[in-house]
Amino acid sequence: MSADTRIQATLHEVLADGVFLAVRLFQGDPVLEACRAAARGGLRLLEVTLTTPGALDVIEALAKDGNAIVGAGTVLTTADAARVADAGARFAMSPVLDPDVVDAIHARGLLAVPGGGTATEILAAHRTGARLVKVFPAQALGGPEFLRKIRGPLPDIPLVPTSGPSAANAADYFAAGAVAIGLGSEVFAPGFTIESVESAARRVRVAVDAARAARRAE
Repeated sequence: MSADTRIQATLHEVLADGVFLAVRLFQGDPVLEACRAAARGGLRLLEVTLTTPGALDVIEALAKDGNAIVGAGTVLTTADAARVADAGARFAMSPVLDPDVVDAIHARGLLAVPGGGTATEILAAHRTGARLVKVFPAQALGGPEFLRKIRGPLPDIPLVPTSGPSAANAADYFAAGAVAIGLGSEVFAPGFTIESVESAARRVRVAVDAARAARRAE
């Protein structure tokens, strides 16, 4: 299977799912079991950030499990791209745009999701060949209204707002034109347990599915 075919297959699954779960945890947290709990709760797009201790081992374990679509976050260098690909990641996200990193991600058959916070950055990311562009940090930039305004002049760029969406406002982001959203702290709240992660994941899944169904019905 070619690199482009693998990228397109991952993109299809991502768009069918609609919500990335950012896994940004800390030393001592039960990262792998928390990820598995989130997947049981219905959040299968797991973005394990490279700032999380043992991130590559977690990606490798989840890839072997086969119960999630696992990728990496905070992929900032071409070396990062190679490492996460070797661990079994299917996508790689970044808060910023580096065309060399996007190229390296694509060369390994991973879906690249670079970030942008202005119209210029978003268009530049799209022109690197990115199939999705992360809008970060969405809430600080203006939330759904920012997304709506950006899509005015750039209606054909698939946008994934992160750092702002939640179960409570998912409908607003999808109504503004998001093709998927990203969240994390709602599921991994301070003092979380494995049970609370699964419960929170189910709540988010229900909210996202309802928001997308309402959008399709319009």
